Amino acid sequence: MRRDESVAELGERRGSYPIAGVTGALLQMFRRFAVLFCLVVLGFLIFKRPDGGLSKGLITVAVILGLVGLRAAWVRVSVRLGVRVCHLHTGGLAVTGLFGGLKHVVPWDRITVLRHMSNMSPLLTFHRFELVRRDARTVAILVLQAKPEFVPALKRASALGGMREE
Repeated sequence: MRRDESVAELGERRGSYPIAGVTGALLQMFRRFAVLFCLVVLGFLIFKRPDGGLSKGLITVAVILGLVGLRAAWVRVSVRLGVRVCHLHTGGLAVTGLFGGLKHVVPWDRITVLRHMSNMSPLLTFHRFELVRRDARTVAILVLQAKPEFVPALKRASALGGMREE
C-alpha cells in the first residue's frame, strides 16, 4: 500500500504542526549559545569601552540579527514547503521528512504507548514524543518550543484514539 493511500485512510485532518530532528536541536543549541556569547561580548564592550568598540559592537549586533533572521527565514521556508511537519488526523498521524515527503504514517490503533519527555533549559528547549507501535519501529517526534500547540493536540488526539501515556 502506498503512503498517499494510507494518509487518505486516516480521515479528516485535525491540524498540522512543525517538528524537528536532531540536527534542528543541535542548531537551536548553537544559535542560543552564539547569541548568549554575543550578548556577553556586547556587555564587555560597553563596560571596557576599548578602541574601535563601536565597530566591534555593530558587528556583534549584526551577528545577533543575522542569527535571528536566519531562524525566521527557515521558519517561513519550512512552513511553505511542508518540511518536518506532523499532520494529525482523526484516524492517526502523518510525519513529513526534511524534503517534504511522507516519512511515517501511523494509525492510532497501531500505537500501544505514547512516551513524552521534555527539557526546558536555556540552551535547549524541546518536547520529545515516542510512539511505540505494535508492528513496526518506534516513531520519535521532536518539537523545539517551550509551549507548543502540538503537545495538547497530540494528547487530545491520542486519548480519543484510546492510548495511554507513559
